[in-house]
Amino acid sequence: MSMVQQAVEIGAPLHAVYEQIATFENYPRFMTGVQRVTRVGADQTHWIMDVEGRRREFDAQITERSLDKRVSWATTEGPLLAETITLRPMGETRTQIVAQLEADVAFLLPNDRHGPETLRRRLKADLDTFKGLIETGELGGLHLRGASSKRLPGAPGAAPGDIRADPASPASVAARARGGRPHPGAGWGTSAGEFSNANAGTDVDITSAPRITSAADLDELAPGRRIGGIRSVSGGVAAMGGRSMGSRDVRGDGVVNEEERGGDHDW
Repeated sequence: MSMVQQAVEIGAPLHAVYEQIATFENYPRFMTGVQRVTRVGADQTHWIMDVEGRRREFDAQITERSLDKRVSWATTEGPLLAETITLRPMGETRTQIVAQLEADVAFLLPNDRHGPETLRRRLKADLDTFKGLIETGELGGLHLRGASSKRLPGAPGAAPGDIRADPASPASVAARARGGRPHPGAGWGTSAGEFSNANAGTDVDITSAPRITSAADLDELAPGRRIGGIRSVSGGVAAMGGRSMGSRDVRGDGVVNEEERGGDHDW
Protein backbone atom coordinates (compact mmCIF):
# COMPACT_ATOMS: atom_id res chain seq x y z
CA MET A 1 0.00 0.00 0.00
CA SER A 2 1.18 3.50 -0.77
CA MET A 3 -0.16 6.98 -0.17
CA VAL A 4 1.01 9.93 -2.27
CA GLN A 5 0.04 13.59 -2.26
CA GLN A 6 0.29 16.29 -4.91
CA ALA A 7 -1.10 19.79 -5.40
CA VAL A 8 -1.73 22.20 -8.25
CA GLU A 9 -3.03 25.74 -8.54
CA ILE A 10 -5.66 26.39 -11.21
CA GLY A 11 -6.58 29.72 -12.77
CA ALA A 12 -10.31 29.34 -12.25
CA PRO A 13 -12.88 30.25 -9.55
CA LEU A 14 -13.36 27.83 -6.67
CA HIS A 15 -16.89 26.71 -7.54
CA ALA A 16 -16.06 26.13 -11.21
CA VAL A 17 -13.23 23.78 -10.19
CA TYR A 18 -15.38 22.01 -7.62
CA GLU A 19 -18.15 21.30 -10.11
CA GLN A 20 -15.74 19.54 -12.46
CA ILE A 21 -13.78 17.55 -9.87
CA ALA A 22 -17.05 16.37 -8.30
CA THR A 23 -18.29 15.11 -11.69
CA PHE A 24 -16.79 11.61 -11.78
CA GLU A 25 -17.73 11.10 -15.41
CA ASN A 26 -14.90 13.58 -16.17
CA TYR A 27 -12.19 11.38 -14.63
CA PRO A 28 -11.37 9.38 -17.79
CA ARG A 29 -10.30 12.68 -19.38
CA PHE A 30 -7.46 13.29 -16.93
CA MET A 31 -6.88 10.25 -14.70
CA THR A 32 -4.33 7.80 -16.09
CA GLY A 33 -5.70 4.34 -16.93
CA VAL A 34 -9.35 5.23 -16.32
CA GLN A 35 -11.52 4.40 -19.33
CA ARG A 36 -15.00 5.00 -17.96
CA VAL A 37 -16.78 6.02 -14.77
CA THR A 38 -20.53 5.51 -14.61
CA ARG A 39 -22.86 6.74 -11.89
CA VAL A 40 -25.00 3.81 -10.70
CA GLY A 41 -26.60 5.43 -7.67
CA ALA A 42 -26.67 8.61 -5.66
CA ASP A 43 -23.22 7.90 -4.23
CA GLN A 44 -22.16 4.81 -6.19
CA THR A 45 -19.92 4.69 -9.26
CA HIS A 46 -18.67 1.90 -11.52
CA TRP A 47 -15.11 2.16 -12.86
CA ILE A 48 -13.45 0.55 -15.87
CA MET A 49 -9.65 0.80 -16.00
CA ASP A 50 -6.85 -0.33 -18.26
CA VAL A 51 -4.07 -1.69 -16.05
CA GLU A 52 -1.06 -2.43 -18.25
CA GLY A 53 -3.26 -3.69 -21.05
CA ARG A 54 -5.71 -5.60 -18.88
CA ARG A 55 -9.31 -4.49 -18.33
CA ARG A 56 -10.23 -4.13 -14.67
CA GLU A 57 -13.65 -3.18 -13.24
CA PHE A 58 -14.72 -2.27 -9.74
CA ASP A 59 -17.30 -0.23 -7.82
CA ALA A 60 -16.53 2.81 -5.68
CA GLN A 61 -18.39 4.78 -3.06
CA ILE A 62 -18.45 8.60 -2.93
CA THR A 63 -17.70 9.10 0.75
CA GLU A 64 -17.76 12.91 0.90
CA ARG A 65 -18.91 15.82 -1.22
CA SER A 66 -18.60 19.07 0.73
CA LEU A 67 -19.59 21.94 -1.52
CA ASP A 68 -16.53 23.90 -2.70
CA LYS A 69 -14.35 22.14 -0.08
CA ARG A 70 -13.74 18.42 -0.51
CA VAL A 71 -14.49 15.33 -2.61
CA SER A 72 -13.62 11.78 -1.46
CA TRP A 73 -14.16 8.32 -2.90
CA ALA A 74 -12.98 4.76 -2.25
CA THR A 75 -13.43 1.33 -3.79
CA THR A 76 -15.94 -1.01 -2.16
CA GLU A 77 -14.59 -4.22 -3.70
CA GLY A 78 -11.46 -5.48 -5.37
CA PRO A 79 -8.21 -3.47 -5.16
CA LEU A 80 -7.84 -0.70 -2.63
CA LEU A 81 -8.05 2.75 -4.22
CA ALA A 82 -9.08 5.82 -2.26
CA GLU A 83 -8.68 9.51 -2.98
CA THR A 84 -9.46 12.75 -1.18
CA ILE A 85 -9.33 16.05 -3.06
CA THR A 86 -9.35 19.25 -1.03
CA LEU A 87 -10.03 22.64 -2.60
CA ARG A 88 -8.73 25.97 -1.32
CA PRO A 89 -9.54 29.40 -2.74
CA MET A 90 -6.46 31.44 -3.68
CA GLY A 91 -8.40 34.57 -4.59
CA GLU A 92 -11.50 35.17 -6.67
CA THR A 93 -10.14 33.53 -9.81
CA ARG A 94 -7.60 30.96 -8.56
CA THR A 95 -8.03 27.65 -6.76
CA GLN A 96 -5.60 25.17 -5.27
CA ILE A 97 -6.47 21.49 -5.21
CA VAL A 98 -4.59 18.98 -3.03
CA ALA A 99 -5.02 15.30 -3.90
CA GLN A 100 -4.20 12.44 -1.55
CA LEU A 101 -4.26 9.05 -3.27
CA GLU A 102 -3.98 5.73 -1.45
CA ALA A 103 -3.49 2.77 -3.76
CA ASP A 104 -2.53 -0.85 -4.00
CA VAL A 105 0.61 -0.37 -6.08
CA ALA A 106 0.77 -4.06 -6.90
CA PHE A 107 -2.61 -3.67 -8.60
CA LEU A 108 -1.98 -0.40 -10.46
CA LEU A 109 1.70 -0.97 -11.32
CA PRO A 110 2.33 -4.71 -11.13
CA ASN A 111 5.57 -4.59 -13.14
CA ASP A 112 7.02 -1.32 -11.83
CA ARG A 113 9.84 -1.68 -9.28
CA HIS A 114 9.53 2.00 -8.39
CA GLY A 115 5.81 1.90 -7.77
CA PRO A 116 5.39 4.63 -5.15
CA GLU A 117 7.55 7.15 -7.03
CA THR A 118 5.81 6.34 -10.32
CA LEU A 119 2.44 6.74 -8.61
CA ARG A 120 3.48 10.14 -7.26
CA ARG A 121 4.56 11.35 -10.71
CA ARG A 122 1.38 9.95 -12.24
CA LEU A 123 -0.81 11.81 -9.76
CA LYS A 124 1.01 15.08 -10.51
CA ALA A 125 0.58 14.52 -14.25
CA ASP A 126 -3.14 13.84 -13.76
CA LEU A 127 -3.60 17.09 -11.81
CA ASP A 128 -1.71 19.05 -14.45
CA THR A 129 -3.96 17.57 -17.14
CA PHE A 130 -7.05 18.53 -15.15
CA LYS A 131 -5.68 22.06 -14.74
CA GLY A 132 -5.18 22.37 -18.50
CA LEU A 133 -8.69 21.14 -19.28
CA ILE A 134 -10.21 23.71 -16.93
CA GLU A 135 -8.12 26.67 -18.04
CA THR A 136 -8.63 26.05 -21.76
CA GLY A 137 -12.38 25.63 -21.38
CA GLU A 138 -12.47 21.95 -22.41
CA LEU A 139 -14.13 21.16 -19.08
CA GLY A 140 -16.96 23.35 -17.89
CA GLY A 141 -17.02 25.61 -20.95
CA LEU A 142 -14.78 28.21 -19.30
CA HIS A 143 -12.44 30.42 -21.37
CA LEU A 144 -10.02 31.96 -18.94
CA ARG A 145 -6.88 32.82 -20.87
CA GLY A 146 -6.38 36.10 -22.71
CA ALA A 147 -9.07 38.53 -23.86
CA SER A 148 -12.61 37.53 -24.65
CA SER A 149 -12.98 35.92 -28.08
CA LYS A 150 -16.68 36.70 -28.32
CA ARG A 151 -17.60 38.14 -31.72
CA LEU A 152 -20.73 39.87 -32.78
CA PRO A 153 -22.55 38.25 -35.74
CA GLY A 154 -21.38 39.71 -39.02
CA ALA A 155 -23.43 40.69 -42.03
CA PRO A 156 -25.01 37.69 -43.82
CA GLY A 157 -22.76 36.45 -46.62
CA ALA A 158 -19.78 38.54 -45.53
CA ALA A 159 -16.57 36.84 -46.59
CA PRO A 160 -13.62 36.44 -44.20
CA GLY A 161 -11.61 39.65 -44.24
CA ASP A 162 -14.65 41.72 -45.21
CA ILE A 163 -15.04 44.52 -42.68
CA ARG A 164 -18.72 43.59 -42.39
CA ALA A 165 -17.71 40.18 -41.02
CA ASP A 166 -16.77 41.77 -37.69
CA PRO A 167 -19.13 44.65 -36.87
CA ALA A 168 -17.18 45.44 -33.70
CA SER A 169 -13.91 46.16 -35.50
CA PRO A 170 -12.74 49.79 -35.88
CA ALA A 171 -12.94 49.46 -39.67
CA SER A 172 -16.58 48.37 -39.53
CA VAL A 173 -17.50 51.10 -37.07
CA ALA A 174 -15.77 53.69 -39.24
CA ALA A 175 -17.63 52.45 -42.32
CA ARG A 176 -20.97 52.75 -40.53
CA ALA A 177 -19.99 56.18 -39.26
CA ARG A 178 -19.42 57.46 -42.78
CA GLY A 179 -22.82 56.22 -43.86
CA GLY A 180 -24.77 57.07 -40.75
CA ARG A 181 -23.47 60.55 -39.74
CA PRO A 182 -22.47 59.86 -36.12
CA HIS A 183 -21.86 62.72 -33.80
CA PRO A 184 -18.99 64.83 -35.13
CA GLY A 185 -15.74 64.27 -33.33
CA ALA A 186 -16.56 60.68 -32.46
CA GLY A 187 -13.12 59.70 -33.70
CA TRP A 188 -14.13 56.92 -36.10
CA GLY A 189 -13.21 57.89 -39.65
CA THR A 190 -14.12 61.55 -39.19
CA SER A 191 -12.42 64.32 -41.11
CA ALA A 192 -12.95 67.94 -42.01
CA GLY A 193 -14.28 66.81 -45.38
CA GLU A 194 -16.68 64.21 -44.03
CA PHE A 195 -18.23 66.50 -41.44
CA SER A 196 -17.64 69.92 -43.01
CA ASN A 197 -20.34 72.55 -43.04
CA ALA A 198 -20.68 71.96 -46.75
CA ASN A 199 -21.82 68.37 -46.10
CA ALA A 200 -23.93 69.35 -43.08
CA GLY A 201 -26.21 71.55 -45.16
CA THR A 202 -25.30 74.78 -43.38
CA ASP A 203 -25.21 78.03 -45.35
CA VAL A 204 -21.97 79.81 -44.46
CA ASP A 205 -20.59 83.01 -45.99
CA ILE A 206 -17.22 81.76 -47.22
CA THR A 207 -16.50 84.25 -50.02
CA SER A 208 -13.95 86.23 -48.03
CA ALA A 209 -12.01 83.27 -46.59
CA PRO A 210 -8.51 82.81 -48.09
CA ARG A 211 -8.42 80.31 -50.98
CA ILE A 212 -12.08 79.41 -50.47
CA THR A 213 -14.24 80.03 -53.52
CA SER A 214 -16.87 77.33 -53.18
CA ALA A 215 -18.35 74.91 -50.64
CA ALA A 216 -16.13 72.10 -51.96
CA ASP A 217 -13.03 74.07 -50.90
CA LEU A 218 -13.98 73.55 -47.25
CA ASP A 219 -12.56 70.03 -47.50
CA GLU A 220 -9.11 71.58 -47.79
CA LEU A 221 -9.31 73.09 -44.33
CA ALA A 222 -7.46 71.19 -41.65
CA PRO A 223 -9.59 70.27 -38.62
CA GLY A 224 -9.76 73.13 -36.13
CA ARG A 225 -8.37 75.76 -38.53
CA ARG A 226 -9.67 79.24 -37.72
CA ILE A 227 -10.83 81.72 -40.26
CA GLY A 228 -9.94 85.22 -39.10
CA GLY A 229 -12.21 88.20 -39.24
CA ILE A 230 -15.91 88.57 -38.55
CA ARG A 231 -18.06 86.07 -40.41
CA SER A 232 -21.81 85.94 -40.63
CA VAL A 233 -23.61 82.61 -40.56
CA SER A 234 -27.03 82.97 -42.02
CA GLY A 235 -30.25 81.34 -42.95
CA GLY A 236 -31.76 77.90 -43.24
CA VAL A 237 -31.91 74.85 -41.02
CA ALA A 238 -28.55 73.47 -40.01
CA ALA A 239 -27.93 69.89 -38.93
CA MET A 240 -25.67 70.97 -36.11
CA GLY A 241 -26.56 69.53 -32.72
CA GLY A 242 -30.13 69.13 -34.01
CA ARG A 243 -30.84 72.89 -33.70
CA SER A 244 -31.94 75.46 -36.23
CA MET A 245 -29.55 78.37 -36.58
CA GLY A 246 -30.60 81.90 -37.21
CA SER A 247 -28.28 84.75 -38.10
CA ARG A 248 -25.52 85.24 -35.55
CA ASP A 249 -22.04 86.71 -35.50
CA VAL A 250 -19.01 84.61 -34.77
CA ARG A 251 -16.41 86.31 -32.61
CA GLY A 252 -13.94 88.37 -34.51
CA ASP A 253 -10.98 86.14 -33.66
CA GLY A 254 -12.74 83.10 -35.12
CA VAL A 255 -13.35 81.41 -31.74
CA VAL A 256 -16.77 79.93 -30.96
CA ASN A 257 -17.57 79.29 -27.33
CA GLU A 258 -18.01 75.69 -26.21
CA GLU A 259 -21.78 75.97 -25.72
CA GLU A 260 -22.30 77.00 -29.32
CA ARG A 261 -19.84 74.48 -30.75
CA GLY A 262 -21.04 70.88 -31.11
CA GLY A 263 -17.58 69.42 -31.73
CA ASP A 264 -14.21 70.03 -33.33
CA HIS A 265 -15.56 69.24 -36.76
CA ASP A 266 -18.74 71.32 -36.67
CA TRP A 267 -16.95 74.35 -38.08
